[in-house]
Amino acid sequence: MSASAEPTRKFKMGQQVKLYRNIRGAPLDALVYEVTRLLPAESDDFQYGIRTLDGRTSRVALESQLLQASAPAEAAAKLPL
Repeated sequence: MSASAEPTRKFKMGQQVKLYRNIRGAPLDALVYEVTRLLPAESDDFQYGIRTLDGRTSRVALESQLLQASAPAEAAAKLPL
């Protein structure tokens, strides 16, 4: 692989994710979000536009704050502090 290879994103448009805090992997809320936009990276961390499944709330989140919605709870422990 060449040194100029683009980093790959973990999530795709339409994928369902959960938003986590960076403190001990605690869920920010119990909501499931859908990825609605792929945004440019901020300091080596991709950004995503996400929206709740009911469409009431939209926000921007960093890739490091997201986990796949179907991921087991233990995966949250692997998030950076």
